[in-house]
Amino acid sequence: MIAIQRGTERPNDVVIIQGHIDSRVTDVMNFTSDAPGANDDGSGTAAVIEAARVLSKRKFPGTIVYAALSGEEQGLLGGKILAQYAKAQGWNVVTVFNNDIIGNSCSSDGFCDDKHVRVLSEGPRSQGQAELAAQTHSLGGENDAPSRNISRYLDSLADRLNIGLDVTQIWRTDRFSRGGDHIPFLEMGYPAARISVAVENYDWQHQDLRTENGKAYGDTIDHMDFPYLEKVTKLNVAALASIASAPPPPEAKVEGGVSTDTLVTWAPVSGAEGYVIRLRRTDSSQWETVPAWDAPVSPSGQPSKSMNCLYPVTAGKKRVHAVGELSCRMSGSTIGSSECLPSAKTASKAPSPPQSPAARSSLTSLPRRNR
Repeated sequence: MIAIQRGTERPNDVVIIQGHIDSRVTDVMNFTSDAPGANDDGSGTAAVIEAARVLSKRKFPGTIVYAALSGEEQGLLGGKILAQYAKAQGWNVVTVFNNDIIGNSCSSDGFCDDKHVRVLSEGPRSQGQAELAAQTHSLGGENDAPSRNISRYLDSLADRLNIGLDVTQIWRTDRFSRGGDHIPFLEMGYPAARISVAVENYDWQHQDLRTENGKAYGDTIDHMDFPYLEKVTKLNVAALASIASAPPPPEAKVEGGVSTDTLVTWAPVSGAEGYVIRLRRTDSSQWETVPAWDAPVSPSGQPSKSMNCLYPVTAGKKRVHAVGELSCRMSGSTIGSSECLPSAKTASKAPSPPQSPAARSSLTSLPRRNR
């Protein structure tokens, strides 16, 4: 089941929230036994429906797709169908939030954690690896894939929301030997991440309903932690609203070979009031925002103030001077996967939503300058 909330300005820029409505017991081919699937994945489906209830009352520049998929347990069939449909429609899939098992907070060994949620994201892009291998080998960027930046964004967003939930970034495509409906999107080059509970309970997952030695098995509703599910759903809703509202970035170019600094240039974006560049040390996990201001360039080409970067907005140029070993990226509705690139900020009477870190599949990897 798919619902499409068309964007008012950029309907081809699409952000997707999805869960799967099918469930299973111990034998994946057993279609006769009761398989409640409360957490796997009634929880993710509930988050999709609640997001649609809340966000459908508003309008957004970009499109939001709400998806309750079938056939996940039989081979990610629903994810494959939706990913193929997105490609056939020519959608620019900005990001996919795959919510799969997000509703319980206690594991099989009795450990409970209702303060964290895992976001799992791929490292090197699974699509286009052969084309990117030479650049990655030479310039790095293994940790800068678009999906990885989605993970970073959700982590920072959870901190700002202050809802008692922190993101644990798991830098793998999925759990060991497991999979989910985000993977077909990754295989087509779309950025996607899996959102899942901090700790899993394998007694309540993919199990026949039964009681053995006093222990209950099966994915039933009495094992759900609804306050925890509420927090994870809030994170999803806030991220969807932010990314669907984020302005598109400019096309940017980077120069920095045999130079003590890195020059970033871009064409102006209509309606933009400013730009944001973020960077990080190559051994740092999170991005930092470079201070920005309007300042003229001195005759020597250096900032007229004693600061480490320059933002002549009207010229569409920014010079980032060497500050250790840095990588940079673009925020906004698209990201250069391993670049120091700008994003546009538009003027608005209302407070601007947090900048989205999602990525266009067409922006794979430009040469990164280690500055």
